[in-house]
Amino acid sequence: MITAALALALAVPASFQAADPLAPARDGQKQCHSPDTARKTCAALAGYTFAADGTILNQAEVMLNPAPLIIMRDETPVIVRDGAVCGSLGGLENAVFTIDGQPADSAVADVLRGQVIAAYAQLGTEGCTRYAPQGKEWLAEVVVDGQPRPDLNQTVIWVSPSDGYSVRP
Repeated sequence: MITAALALALAVPASFQAADPLAPARDGQKQCHSPDTARKTCAALAGYTFAADGTILNQAEVMLNPAPLIIMRDETPVIVRDGAVCGSLGGLENAVFTIDGQPADSAVADVLRGQVIAAYAQLGTEGCTRYAPQGKEWLAEVVVDGQPRPDLNQTVIWVSPSDGYSVRP
């Protein structure tokens, strides 16, 4: 089952509207999509690395299915444009999958990868996200190929790796 979290977390990394929407990521924080703060869970976690040449890579861990727990991990390039973080909805050929914490065998991984690639192809070619503050949280406002996609909007918080958040139901 491919969730809206998958579409948002990998296709459209979150940010907030600021001069540098990824400033918290530069300080080592990660984005927790659809957080449950009481249980410290996320539907997806997204981190970023910043190369000296300006390249930004988004490392995403996304829950595809809660039971059995299927998680996809992938790294994709993103850019910051007009206060939004934007990325291609393709390029998932190197995604890796775990099922209940164990690496998926290659045949299962190939099937999952094919399903994810097909789902992304149906969404469009590029996704961008802007954030609107909502108290301590942010509302990720998603645009795909220039068209608003409120069905993909979700809540995001910035968390430190030491906060103990993980991707799980």
